Amino acid sequence: MRSFVATLLGAGAALCVAGQALAQAPTPAPAAPVPDQMPFDIPYGPAITADRAAQVVAAAVAEAKKSPRNWKLAISVVDPNGDLVYFYKMDQTQVASIGISQGKARTAARYRRPSGAFFNVMQNPAGAYISTLDPTLVASTGGFPLIEGGK
Repeated sequence: MRSFVATLLGAGAALCVAGQALAQAPTPAPAAPVPDQMPFDIPYGPAITADRAAQVVAAAVAEAKKSPRNWKLAISVVDPNGDLVYFYKMDQTQVASIGISQGKARTAARYRRPSGAFFNVMQNPAGAYISTLDPTLVASTGGFPLIEGGK
């Protein structure tokens, strides 16, 4: 009886060791390289004025209307905090573009990089976490930080 119990305990211990060997975690992916300098380290400047924002929007509308484009855009200009300063919606622009343009502008201003940079990162499995950074982040091309005088 003792030898039977000892055999069962030995077999159980062998199964536990074998089970742990199979359940080991896979090798982690290599870490992203650490840059020597902070990327997108553009200093925040003073907030854009409504008059200057209107000039920027007028230039964007002129580009959108060039033939053969005929783009119908919603254009948002925000301050460094991402708060709306100026908004313009061209005739016949889809309604969804209103919120999307404001989200792209907010993302570009707050993160000091084009909103398309987040879209590019999210195309890799390692970039899947990006959407957890900020619920208002819009990872779509079209949002650009406005830089004047290096700020």
